[in-house]
Amino acid sequence: MRNDYKIILDIIPSGSKVLDIGCSSGELLSLLNVKDDVQTQGVEINQEKVVTCLENGLDVVQGDINQILEDFPHNQFDYCILTQTIQTVNAPDKLLQLLKKVGKNIIISFDNSNYYKKVFNFSVKGSFDNLLGESHEDQWFNTENIHPCSIKDFTILAKKVGFTINETYDVKKNQRFLFPKAPSNIFCNEVLFNLST
Repeated sequence: MRNDYKIILDIIPSGSKVLDIGCSSGELLSLLNVKDDVQTQGVEINQEKVVTCLENGLDVVQGDINQILEDFPHNQFDYCILTQTIQTVNAPDKLLQLLKKVGKNIIISFDNSNYYKKVFNFSVKGSFDNLLGESHEDQWFNTENIHPCSIKDFTILAKKVGFTINETYDVKKNQRFLFPKAPSNIFCNEVLFNLST
């Protein structure tokens, strides 16, 4: 199981209503459904992945998240989750504004573009591939990641939109950290934010 999923399962209490945005093939939704009285719904743009979710009995709708979220009632969900999704959308700030209306708490994980190994490789190689890619096959022109983001960048944006940052986690180490009191903006490769409205 992915480390960010483990953290999310620990954060979300029983009885919560959860929206997984960019839910892919529904692995996290399936894990959440095992928890006591957790109601889940997913949003995914890829039709094949939506079909996989539906075949596994998951409640998932297909579509662009920016358009679909406009149709959800205010405060419909206790938690909205974006794992490795925020850096792939066209307007992260607008998406966060929509999430403020739809959910009471927001959980977001992403790769830190200011991670020291990425910055070093960029400095030496002079290529954006390492900053933007999730794997060695990703290159700047074919990766889904269109908005490289550091922990500091996201902290500023989250506060600007009006979120309270409750917790931050180093996903690879599976532990909480305090930002900016620790040098996590450089030494944390993947981060998870637990926000509230």
